[in-house]
Amino acid sequence: MKRLRDIIQLVVILVLMSGTFGAMASSFPKSVQKKIDKEVRKIFTVEDFTMDDIENLNLNTVNGDGLRNLHLSTLKSADKSIGFACFASSKGRNDFFDYMVVFNEKLEIQKVVVLIYRSSYGGEIMAKSWLKQFIGKVKGEEMEFGKDIDGISGATISAPSMAKGVKAVSLLVSELKENGKI
Repeated sequence: MKRLRDIIQLVVILVLMSGTFGAMASSFPKSVQKKIDKEVRKIFTVEDFTMDDIENLNLNTVNGDGLRNLHLSTLKSADKSIGFACFASSKGRNDFFDYMVVFNEKLEIQKVVVLIYRSSYGGEIMAKSWLKQFIGKVKGEEMEFGKDIDGISGATISAPSMAKGVKAVSLLVSELKENGKI
């Protein structure tokens, strides 16, 4: 009986671990892709756009501030680059949550969207009013949690994790641009 319980626990852990999106932008679950498409259309006021994964950046070697599953996509409309979308996962109290940071061509954050939140605690970080704090930030500047980015009640672990993650993503994208990699 104990062996069966151990096997079930192992299967549950493996299923939960595979739930984070390590896939490229083109292979998100339908519900997540729909949310991505809606946000990009709204941000850039475009109806049609493409999201092309930028490969060969070796982002999996980057492990800044608890980030994982990093990947970057170029956003184009009418064959013209309109910005970038960076996808990442950060750690909440018990589980990782997945989000997208959308940048314009000047690498200013246009929006941060929580795509998948798995934990029963800390979901307050999905509030649009809290996420608005990141809009307009560039190069990781003015993103210090508790100073520039306010905390939020009920998300004492997720909120600083998200702030650190978004800052790390912003710094990374700026560095890639400065080094001519994007």
